[in-house]
Amino acid sequence: MVFSTLQAGGAEVTALELIRALRGSGVAFVAASVKGGLALASALSSGGAVVCKRIARFNRDPLGLWRMRQIIRRERIDAVVIVGVPRDGMFYGLVGAWASGRAVRRIVWCKSSPTGQSRHFVPHLWAYAAAGLAQTIVCTSQAQRDALAARGIAASRLTVIYNGVDVDGLARAAPRPPAVPPGKRLIVQVANVMPDKDPLTLLRAAGLLAARRDDVHFVLAGRDTNGPAMARAAREAGADGVVSLNGHCSDVAGLLASADVFVLSTRGEVFSVATLEAMAAGRPVIVSDIAAFDEMFTAGVEGLKVRPGDPAALADAIERVLGDAPLARALGDAARMRAERFSRRRMADEFLRLLAPAR
Repeated sequence: MVFSTLQAGGAEVTALELIRALRGSGVAFVAASVKGGLALASALSSGGAVVCKRIARFNRDPLGLWRMRQIIRRERIDAVVIVGVPRDGMFYGLVGAWASGRAVRRIVWCKSSPTGQSRHFVPHLWAYAAAGLAQTIVCTSQAQRDALAARGIAASRLTVIYNGVDVDGLARAAPRPPAVPPGKRLIVQVANVMPDKDPLTLLRAAGLLAARRDDVHFVLAGRDTNGPAMARAAREAGADGVVSLNGHCSDVAGLLASADVFVLSTRGEVFSVATLEAMAAGRPVIVSDIAAFDEMFTAGVEGLKVRPGDPAALADAIERVLGDAPLARALGDAARMRAERFSRRRMADEFLRLLAPAR
């Protein structure tokens, strides 16, 4: 598996889950990172992967290509999987595999939307596919597959494997609430700070709720949520004092088990791992009404959807769930059942079939 960095994000965490799921299944993994950011290095190593850190020292480093080639030859790699669609990951992984002289399956595990903040990957992915360097492109939703096919990538190279999570583990997780004032209803969002995630809408919704009730507290977990820009945005939204900006969370399962409601005020997703984890934990989920969630759950059955970028609508939906215990319970129970369709085991079995030698 080739990563741009080993920081914690949805793509990287799902790759870690796949490695854990396939441990003992006759598959050995090497995790190679192109550059720095090594938060997941220890977890990958304990999950059974050999970790090769920072193969490139600068952009288009020829020694980086040589190092990738050597890793593939030394470890007798049979398949290279690019995690996500970073330009550096595709360059070093796909070209390095081609240059290794081995018969290596070359797979891009596409985690980005062709219409979102990372949309500029599409021409590069098209070029690698057209040149035969990217032999298979794994999409995480049918909508993503259709969008890539509409942009000229050959449908024969595209396949769909939905993200998977440890459903049973998340359902059994013990609550580990963060340090918040006692007696508060806990609203949790797990998302790194990126333009598509739109944390400002959630902060403004928190400010609206704080003005009309005193029993709510919001926790934002994820990379850069604890930065000064987010703290300033919380103050400007009137949410200072009712929001905890926690940064990277090492125990997402415990945090979700403590939540009354999970929210994701995003404007762009492909197949949200954090939302799927919350569903598996049996939490009522409230997300933006965008196409990415249509394949995950049905609005009003396993969760609620609100207009993206609308703090008032998000605040109203949160208040509705907090004020209706039977609704919250029904949404959480249905979400837990729906999450069974997206188990880590199912994802692992589909990757095993993909990686199986041709007969």
